[in-house]
Amino acid sequence: MLARRPETILVNIQAVVNDLVISPGQRIAVDWRETPQVTPPYPSMWMEAIALGKRVGLQVVREATDEVVRGSRARFKAAIYFWQEENAEVTGPSGQTFLWIDDAGAIISAEFRVTGEMHEPPEEVSDGQQVLTFLVAHALARMNCRNVVLRPIASPKVARRHQRDLVPATVWHEIRITDVPQVRSTGRGVLGRDESRMRRFWVRGHYADYRNGAGLFGNPKLRCVFWIPEHQRGNPELGDVIPEYTLA
Repeated sequence: MLARRPETILVNIQAVVNDLVISPGQRIAVDWRETPQVTPPYPSMWMEAIALGKRVGLQVVREATDEVVRGSRARFKAAIYFWQEENAEVTGPSGQTFLWIDDAGAIISAEFRVTGEMHEPPEEVSDGQQVLTFLVAHALARMNCRNVVLRPIASPKVARRHQRDLVPATVWHEIRITDVPQVRSTGRGVLGRDESRMRRFWVRGHYADYRNGAGLFGNPKLRCVFWIPEHQRGNPELGDVIPEYTLA
C-alpha cells in the first residue's frame, strides 16, 4: 500500500475536515475557486481523517505533465484514490479522481471515476467522492499557505524551510498554522465601516491571496497565500450578531 512506501508523507487532515464541518449526508456545492493553490507539495502522500461518518484514507500521487486540458496547459496531474475503514480493515480503492493543475496551482479540470466493489448506491458513492476530493483540495491548499507547516505529531517544531527534509512514511504529520498576518484590521474594515461601532460577529476561515499586486503590506516578498482562521470582529460591548441562514 502507498502509505507504507518509504517516500510517502503521512498527513492527518482532521483539522481541515473539522473546519469545513462535513457531516454524514451533508451536501456541499463544490467550487474549485475556493482552493487557490492545490499543487501537491510532495509526489506521494497519504492523508487520513474521519469524514462522512467513517475513517477514510486519501492517497495522492503527483506527476508532471504537459497536457492541454480545456484550452489550458496543465503543469501537474494529481491522482487521488479513496480508501476507507470497514470492520477494522482497510478496503478500496473505491474510486479515483484526477485533477489537472496549472502553473499557478489552480484546478483546470477534475475527472471522477468510481471503481471497485460498491456497498452503497452509485450516486451516493459519486457524491461522497466529490466531497472527499474537495477535502483533499482544501488540505493541499492549506499546505501551500505561507503561514502553514506540516509538523510531526507529538514531536518538536519543524521550521518551514526544513519541511522538505521530513522523514517520510515513519511519522504522522498534522497541518499547523505558524502565525496569522494582521490582515484582520482593527478600526475600519473592508466595508469601510468603523468596526468599533459594530456588534461582534464571526468571520469564517478563509484564504487571503496576495499573489497578485504588491503583496501583503506592499511587500513583494509576501506575494503568497495565507490561511486566516475563523475569528471575531466588532465590539462585544454592543452585543453579538446572530447569523441566520436560509437553506435553498
